[in-house]
Amino acid sequence: MTALPPYQDHLGLWTNELRDWLPETNFDVHVHLSPADVIGPISPERRKEGLCTFTSFTWEDALSWYGSLFSGKRIAGLIAFPLPLREVNLEAANAYVADLARRDARVKGFILAHPKDAQRTIQQFEAMARSGIRFTGVKPYYDLLGKSNYESAMPEFIPEELLEFMESERLVMMLHTSGLGVGDPANQAYLKRVAARYPRVKIILAHMGRYLKPQQFLDFMASDVMDSCPNLFLESSYVTRTEVYQRVLARRDLWPRLLFGIDFPWGATLIYERDPGQQPGPTTHNTYHVIKAIKDAVEGLGLDTSATERLKRGIFLENALAMLGAAT
Repeated sequence: MTALPPYQDHLGLWTNELRDWLPETNFDVHVHLSPADVIGPISPERRKEGLCTFTSFTWEDALSWYGSLFSGKRIAGLIAFPLPLREVNLEAANAYVADLARRDARVKGFILAHPKDAQRTIQQFEAMARSGIRFTGVKPYYDLLGKSNYESAMPEFIPEELLEFMESERLVMMLHTSGLGVGDPANQAYLKRVAARYPRVKIILAHMGRYLKPQQFLDFMASDVMDSCPNLFLESSYVTRTEVYQRVLARRDLWPRLLFGIDFPWGATLIYERDPGQQPGPTTHNTYHVIKAIKDAVEGLGLDTSATERLKRGIFLENALAMLGAAT
């Protein structure tokens, strides 16, 4: 990973507000781990894409970032998978994550899936299992198709044969939805079909399922998807709008299905998360904004101290452990 200058928390969120509020032990359900040598050459045109800003992030990098971001806190575990760039060497990248899982029980490895060749993914999964390492889940991703997220549909990069294998192995899927995200009725229908046909596959909706405007997430929550699909979970990375968490936490039955993830710790709030016309100003690590939004939503519930602590332990640790229980 390219060395970066020390990043300052200009807003003082960690020191002034979050450090004492965040539980002492946490689980990160969304981490990309890849050494530089598993990513092939990236063209100048691709370098202009935000997805290609960072092309390596190692286990050592992650440990350093955790120590810097969450000083004094403990990371009990993490879900890790390779950087899903189309330039990746799939076998080498997956072998790196598998080796990390072999060496450190905190790492729950997800195999990065080939978008068209399910057998290629299945064969590597089974080869790793024979060597003593079993992947906990699968990470499909649109970029491996060679086109943009907005030009892709989830059936294109999630082969049905792979879903059948995941069902037989009771695997977890980390899903970055295509197109406009979970507000799209077509994506909602896809999620309902997959969740019903493959009920033993737990599906983590990365970035709270993705949306371009908060209303799209609220539209998703107004649908019957979360009710009809008990195997769907919501993951928090990059989502910094308090109203999104308020909508989830307004339903106590969904509390166990909210998971904390970081993705990449650096950078400011995503542009689509800004209020219309809001100008960039002093910023801090994106994950601090995420935690701040969760904190505001939790505190808005008006729970007593004991109930608040239970809810926090769930979001930041216990929900992930329970979700992974049948897959580990």
